[in-house]
Amino acid sequence: MNGKNLTIPVLVVALLFLNGCSTRRVSDDGMAATNALSNERTAQQLEADLTLLLGYRDDETSRLAQTILSATDALARQYQVQPPALWHNLLVNIGIRDRGLCCHWTQDLLGKIETLQLQHYQAVWAVSRHGTWREHSCVVVTAAGQGIATGLVLDAWRDAGHLYWTRVAEDRYAWQRHPGDNGVARIRCR
Repeated sequence: MNGKNLTIPVLVVALLFLNGCSTRRVSDDGMAATNALSNERTAQQLEADLTLLLGYRDDETSRLAQTILSATDALARQYQVQPPALWHNLLVNIGIRDRGLCCHWTQDLLGKIETLQLQHYQAVWAVSRHGTWREHSCVVVTAAGQGIATGLVLDAWRDAGHLYWTRVAEDRYAWQRHPGDNGVARIRCR
């Protein structure tokens, strides 16, 4: 190849490099602001969904939403969650991690919610496919005195430490109250 034939490919490569290979570094302040905004939106959406359970906004709603979100974050750090959730289950089952199975999330999140001594909401231990090797547990929050079918699924295991929630009727799992959960003596996870 002569010099003229090399010039065009070299210019194209240089242009692509200068144009497409630059990255924009977001400052730590920018990341913190983005995370704070995302956390605020998450808290607002959870509060809105909890409000729908009662049909009105109540002082308990905000306390409950904040407790659920802060407990989920704290438990993810405590469990040293390694996504995806099934991988983390393996780490627990072979003894590398102590906690982080769905029943641990349920047990610990219920414990945090119970400290609030709620009057207008209730939290129950819900289970899907009970008694099978595919059994899955979560917390379901309802308005006090309402059945589980009207509730909101709170599942921090599913997305490996990031809270997932949806209405019971809209979830892919068929939830029922765990037969061992009588609201006083909770089920114990191994």
